[in-house]
Order: sequence, then structure tokens, then C-alpha cells
Amino acid sequence: MTDRAVFAIEVALVAFAFAIHVVRLSKKRLLSFKYTIGWMSVCLFGIFASPLVFLVTPLAKTLRLTPTALLVAMSTIAVAVILIQLSVSISGNQRKMETLVRENSLLRESLGISMKDKKSEEA
Repeated sequence: MTDRAVFAIEVALVAFAFAIHVVRLSKKRLLSFKYTIGWMSVCLFGIFASPLVFLVTPLAKTLRLTPTALLVAMSTIAVAVILIQLSVSISGNQRKMETLVRENSLLRESLGISMKDKKSEEA
């Protein structure tokens, strides 16, 4: 078996193991459905792209890189895309939370509830 074939099998096995981990996190409800689908897509891409490892070497030679350097560059780009997407999600959640806090404050004001009244009732 050639080194490329072994590497392709290793990539597929790692992607499969990662998919199992994603499923476990999803069952424990630590990942939302949206992120589970996203990560499972990444896993499936890794599993089905593993036979394409044979294309990495010629592409790396064309770009005057080693195959390892090309894979590291591709992985770095993938991680950067994921981080940007997560930043967008976090920013959206932060905006929703700020809106909720403002609406809650306006509701308390319109009902005449103040924190001082609430503390005096508890005492």
C-alpha cells in the first residue's frame, strides 16, 4: 500500500471519528441542530474527499509547496471561515440580547416596577 493510500484512509478515519464525536455532542444537546448539520457536512466532506488526496501532490507541486503545507493552508482557511461564521452568530445573539434588555427595561418602566420596590418587598 502506498503512502498516499494510507494517508487517504487516515483522513477518512479521522473524519469518521470526528463525525461520531459531533453526534455525541448533539445527543447531549451541547450543539444546536444548525451547528450539528454544519459539522456533519464538514465530516462528510472529509470522508468523501479522502480519495482526492491523490490530487494534492500534483496540485502542491504546481503551487511549489509540499503536500503537507498545502493541506495546512487549506485547513487554516477552513478554520478561519468557521471562526468568522461563529463571530457572526455571536454578534447576532448579542444584538438580540441587547434588544431584549431594552424591551425588558421599557416594560418595567411602563408597569412602574423599580428595583427598589422589588427589594423592599423581599425584605
